[in-house]
Amino acid sequence: MGERLRFVIRTPQEVVVDARVRSARVPTESGHVGLRPREEAFASVVEPGLCLLQMEDGVRFAATAGGLLDAAGDTSILYTPFAVVGARGEDVLASLSRALATPDSELSMRRRLGELEQRIAHELRQGPVAPRTKARHG
Repeated sequence: MGERLRFVIRTPQEVVVDARVRSARVPTESGHVGLRPREEAFASVVEPGLCLLQMEDGVRFAATAGGLLDAAGDTSILYTPFAVVGARGEDVLASLSRALATPDSELSMRRRLGELEQRIAHELRQGPVAPRTKARHG
């Protein structure tokens, strides 16, 4: 059977996926990231889009509303406000599009939270900001 990666997709309401996979591909702002067992630990902002999960019996798709990915060793956890899983990518993306278009206050709030997470992650990647010095008068 070989080594497998434990891949988890978690929303605030439920665990949508908790499976052993051969590999996974997750969309980030710099492109898709490939995940396999025994990866170095890292965290990344996930863009809304389609994740591909290579299972023992074929490919499954998971569309997410973006979020944060925490990958360490043999486990990767994607925290997202919303996710849909299925066997056909087109169906999964259509479900995600419908959900994101729904005027729901909780989903809107989570979308704004995702935007904030992306800005914070972007600022963290920019590195430390030099402290400002106060000008002395007199």
